Amino acid sequence: MAGQGNLYKEKTAILKHRQWRGLKDTWYDYTQWLKLWYMLAAWLLKHPIQNVKALFRYRWMFTYLTVPSFFDRMMASMQGAALRAARNNMNTLVIEVTQMLTDLFTADLHLHPNSEKAKEAGKKIIVLDELVPILLTKGFKGYKVILQQEFAAYLPSLINQHSPVHYIEQSESYGLPADVCPLPSLEAGIAIEDDYPILAAPCFISCNMPCDGSIMTSALQDRRHGLKSHALNIPLRWKRENVQEYAVAEYMDCIRFIEKQTGAVYDWDALKEAVEIYNQQTRLKMEKWEMNMTDISPHTGATAWLYRIFEYQAACGSKIALKNDEKVNAILRRQVAQNKFPKTVRHRAILWNTPANMYANLNAWLLDCWGIDSVAEMIDFQGSEIIDTSSKESMLAGIAKMAQGATMRVHTKGGYHVILDDLWVKYEQFNADMIIMFDQISCKGVGAISGIFEEEARRRGVHFVWLPQDLMDPTTISRRSMRDHINRYMDTVMKEKPLDPTLVDFDDSESW
Repeated sequence: MAGQGNLYKEKTAILKHRQWRGLKDTWYDYTQWLKLWYMLAAWLLKHPIQNVKALFRYRWMFTYLTVPSFFDRMMASMQGAALRAARNNMNTLVIEVTQMLTDLFTADLHLHPNSEKAKEAGKKIIVLDELVPILLTKGFKGYKVILQQEFAAYLPSLINQHSPVHYIEQSESYGLPADVCPLPSLEAGIAIEDDYPILAAPCFISCNMPCDGSIMTSALQDRRHGLKSHALNIPLRWKRENVQEYAVAEYMDCIRFIEKQTGAVYDWDALKEAVEIYNQQTRLKMEKWEMNMTDISPHTGATAWLYRIFEYQAACGSKIALKNDEKVNAILRRQVAQNKFPKTVRHRAILWNTPANMYANLNAWLLDCWGIDSVAEMIDFQGSEIIDTSSKESMLAGIAKMAQGATMRVHTKGGYHVILDDLWVKYEQFNADMIIMFDQISCKGVGAISGIFEEEARRRGVHFVWLPQDLMDPTTISRRSMRDHINRYMDTVMKEKPLDPTLVDFDDSESW
């Protein structure tokens, strides 16, 4: 029997062989897969001893060995411009991540104890909480910046669903309640296990994002890395103009703190150069959104939102990322101009609230099994304002505003209107016909207004699906359970048959 599900190895959902996408797309996908392996091998061999040490020192590092399989899952069945955009996005992410890992491991005192070279390298690194965009520190020319939790927590949780489980269990055995959001629980568990790299960095910048759970776990992380810390407090009601003066003052205090710890003087010209690059990245992202509003939505799914998150947080102001954006947008424009749409789409869905890291490739399954195209996702919408570079004051105000609209936080903080009202705006803009609302069971914020969502959906006559998930913890709600929930809705409410029956039910409990 034909069907994508028949290609999966039992319990792993790993493909028995590469997918056939037509001669042209199959060949392109295969060559890009080989390119990925080349990039990973070149990185490993550039510093072989250091990288092998990291593999054996850090439990989460083994997850990066499964990246090729992760990319295949994210790009299942993609063809045409979507496939090319996805491969370019993810390969660019590899370029940036491997360089950052090299910078991190070169200065890591866990890997290089008593090394003066590592200590000196660490002195040129500013450590940030992963939700503080790197753009904030571009004025410190000559300094590298590391997002502390990015490589140990966030990326591994996407690549391998089992990666967070051990650390979450350590947090709970340490006394953290089991109903805490898995994100701060995971970050705390890594600190408890002493699995963050240790740097002789001048300082660490924490923040109050995205929620109170993350604020509390900062104490554990601070205790482990032992760096001089500064808390960057971001206004909760960030949509109010009367908080902007406070936001700018907080950022200015942060600059002064870093200047004091590093001895460096903030370079406003270097900042302006980076901001102008970031502005162009944002313009190109806006163009992608505009293309997705048409009947030909060429840039959808997890490879779109994951790349934007990484670009916004870690690759903002990056010339490499900007070059990729320009290339990808040119590819997407050609497909739209040619009126090509190599996808079978029954529904255009808005995916709202924070998606499940442990099932990052859910978008591919929705499209292949039921023809549900994820034309817009809440997690994709951050950094949608152009920063005025005409003066120091305007740049500072724009960057402070940028930090307030960080990943997740841009719609989950600021008042109910930023998550409720904006949903209906996006629903109309993207010409959607259904909404899939992630019900993050351990997040108390959005759950408090669930009734308002339902009432408004009923009033508008919108197909509205609640999809339970637990962010980074597959032990409470599995991928299979999430699929079952969608299956039941499509069968009983929509009265539809699947495009590919082999994808309706399969066991991927042992899958990365």
